[in-house]
Amino acid sequence: MLNKTKWARIGLIIFQLLLLIVIWEIGALIQQWLDLPISGGVIGLFLVLAALLSGVFKLQWIKAGSSFILGDLVLLFVPCVVGVVKYKDLFLTQGWQLVLAVTLGTILVMVITAYTVFWGFKLEAAWKAKRQVKLQEAEQK
Repeated sequence: MLNKTKWARIGLIIFQLLLLIVIWEIGALIQQWLDLPISGGVIGLFLVLAALLSGVFKLQWIKAGSSFILGDLVLLFVPCVVGVVKYKDLFLTQGWQLVLAVTLGTILVMVITAYTVFWGFKLEAAWKAKRQVKLQEAEQK
């Protein structure tokens, strides 16, 4: 049986996931409204980034939910495997092109993600250090 702390954690994750889904939907609406050639999810990511950088959002508001999604990221690739099985003939005739595109795309995404996470951690550390300095200056006054 789950105790109150675990239920609170589950509730927090669900709330944060719902918040991320709302932002994703807002991005999809913006994409449809402006007829943009990029995905609504990408627009939603830019909205989250802008909200975090501007201070409208706090990282704690979405950190548990986003960590949960990243922890189960492998499950999000199941539809890709189903697509390969569904289009077997295409895969047999032009499979090398698909494998090449997927491999290069995966490597590119991994490298960009690694640099983005590295930059994000550096930025978070800088913000914490800046905040700590402000707190120390306030204590000295």
